[in-house]
Amino acid sequence: MAFIKQFIDKILLSMAGCIFLFALVVWIIDLRESHLIIKEGVTLTLGGNVYEPSEVRSPRILTQTWEKAPHQKRGEKWLYDVFTPPVIYYNPVTLRFTVTPPDFRRPVVLTEDPFEVELLDVRARPYRMQLVGYLGEEGDYVATFEYVPTGGTLVGRPGKRFSQAHVTLRSFEVEKKTSTIGNMPIVESIAKAVLFDEDSGEEILLTNKERRMLSGAEAVFRIKGNSIIEYTYTEGGLILNGEQTYSINRLQVFPPRATLILTSPDLADPLVRSISPVNRGSFDTEEDDFYAP
Repeated sequence: MAFIKQFIDKILLSMAGCIFLFALVVWIIDLRESHLIIKEGVTLTLGGNVYEPSEVRSPRILTQTWEKAPHQKRGEKWLYDVFTPPVIYYNPVTLRFTVTPPDFRRPVVLTEDPFEVELLDVRARPYRMQLVGYLGEEGDYVATFEYVPTGGTLVGRPGKRFSQAHVTLRSFEVEKKTSTIGNMPIVESIAKAVLFDEDSGEEILLTNKERRMLSGAEAVFRIKGNSIIEYTYTEGGLILNGEQTYSINRLQVFPPRATLILTSPDLADPLVRSISPVNRGSFDTEEDDFYAP
């Protein structure tokens, strides 16, 4: 087996040598021919005509433009372009298609005066507790008060807390004041009560001879056509009537007037009006003043 392997190796080596010699001979022949061409040179023969460049003409290109899209029968905004068709909306109110966003707001035409609040009175603002009198005998008096918000009567001795009014009766006394009319002496009883106001943290002196008033004013209003319900507000208050909002801007006691600002979805701008009191038994308003907002 070793003899056969050595014999095959010799054959392969001989074949490789022959291939190498053949390639060498071919290379030598090509090299010799190239030297002959360089040594002898090559002569080029040109024709008799002189070269003239020919004119190059630009190809004629035909262009066309799209015609402007015509309006559809439904209206001028119904345009169907090739690449930009119209945006179409559906209006559920009219049950029709449209190319403009539908406006669901109800068109409002003001044929009547939109102002529906009437002024009944403007007055000084009373304190919520008023001393109206007393019961009992000296040393065992019971004070009687009017609770203004409800018009009810409250009674109590010193130390009594009136929870609905947020006050406590600190002290109560009755003074006897003697005066003369002509030669006749007159004895007048003056009741005095000191309340502690839990809201303000102050002591409030009340007497049965005069009403205790606060700074500022309050006004009484009603809605036109409703003679039963009345509303009492101070400056800055809001009267709500459906979608209307009345803001109480200013109150004046003498002469009595109220300036209100009306805002409503039906109005493009707020309506400012100064009104005077009307007769409680009448629904006809007096002449009012109008102001630009």
